[in-house]
Amino acid sequence: MNALAIAGGISRALVRRVLRIYYSPIEIERRERIPATGAVLFVANHPNSLLDPALIGFTTQRPVHFFAKAPLFDVPVFGALMRAMGMVPAYRGTDDKASVRKNLETLDLGAEYLRRGEAVGIFPEGKTHDREGVEQVRTGAARIAWSAAQDGGAVWVVPLGLNFERKERFRSSIWVRVGEPLEVVSWFRERGEEERKAIRSLTEAIDARLKQVVVHLDEPRWETVLHELEVLLPANGDHANESIAPLRQRKRLADAMNYFFANDGARANDMASAIEQHRARLAAFGLSVGSPVVQLSGAPLASRLIKDLFWLSPGFLPALAGTLHHLAPFFVVRGLAKLLGRADRTTIALNRLLVGLPIYAVWYAAVWLLIATHHAVWIAWLWTALMPFCGVEALHYAWRLRGAGRAWWNEVRMLARREALRRLRVEQRTLGEKLNQLRQEFYSRHVGDDVRSL
Repeated sequence: MNALAIAGGISRALVRRVLRIYYSPIEIERRERIPATGAVLFVANHPNSLLDPALIGFTTQRPVHFFAKAPLFDVPVFGALMRAMGMVPAYRGTDDKASVRKNLETLDLGAEYLRRGEAVGIFPEGKTHDREGVEQVRTGAARIAWSAAQDGGAVWVVPLGLNFERKERFRSSIWVRVGEPLEVVSWFRERGEEERKAIRSLTEAIDARLKQVVVHLDEPRWETVLHELEVLLPANGDHANESIAPLRQRKRLADAMNYFFANDGARANDMASAIEQHRARLAAFGLSVGSPVVQLSGAPLASRLIKDLFWLSPGFLPALAGTLHHLAPFFVVRGLAKLLGRADRTTIALNRLLVGLPIYAVWYAAVWLLIATHHAVWIAWLWTALMPFCGVEALHYAWRLRGAGRAWWNEVRMLARREALRRLRVEQRTLGEKLNQLRQEFYSRHVGDDVRSL
């Protein structure tokens, strides 16, 4: 094993470790479906840039050859590490139209890995995105599977659903769902189709199985409605207090929305429009469906408002220390992220880890040296040990302050508008009752399905 391969193995292990620190918890459902050996083509949705391959590696617990866009391999050092980790360049028309023909060679290389009995990972949507669901699945995965299957050895296609609660947020939860594996040699043999039809039918099967394991909305324009339904119909039942419960509920709600839009479109559109109109009326007063002043009244509301007000006080000093300590590297990382180009929700976590970790490490070392030079060494070590915790507190404090500050004031002011508040509360209760009716109807038509805790 050469030095570059060793570096690749170390990098792979390090990235997986950092992934577990940044996100928590990471729950993997039906891991037993993943073959420990043999040829496997992992197909997954692609919500979180280069962190998705790390998550798949963590999930599968075996080396996986991934396809990544070709320009990344031209980055000094980083490109070499990607090759050392067994990644394969994919040439896309959006990157370089003249190089698209190289994609055939790339797909052949993926098939060759499968013929050797190794694992290959591919994101068949072809790009990372922010949509709540699966975008158009392209034929690349099916072409690789078709080519590898021509030798007659078993080749499994395993769908993986990567579901993030808030992918850009530190310590947010992840729910990985392993879909039903598909043995492609038998699949092609049973259908007896010629190559083009076989590839198309397998692509359709991959698309369907991915949508089963991903939080997927057939109607992307109703994404905001989905997140409001999470507030209006929170998880309940025996598992409601589990950290992963909101993600499970989001999946059930999305499946229910897809069902009603497909089978009763007029009623589904009327319900979605009613939620949008309610949202607009709330927004006029600076409120949302989750505002306590709309959901609660009397003593529970007073208790909640007082709690929100005083909840910020105990963490002020640690948050201030964490903010001051991390201010300089924060702005450096933010500036470099902008220079790198695209900076949306698909790359926030990646930029923080890939760009931020080395800069923060250098900053911590510099601050330690500065303190140790002018004060006792133990003070330098104590400060260095406390600052990561203060930094995390600063992040959470900022989120709480952003969410609670203006919202708290708007809610207090709303108490003086008794008639308007009464109408909003009645409207939200009415919406809840109608949604409960839809829920019961969905239950009755899906007896035995995994919808009981909706």
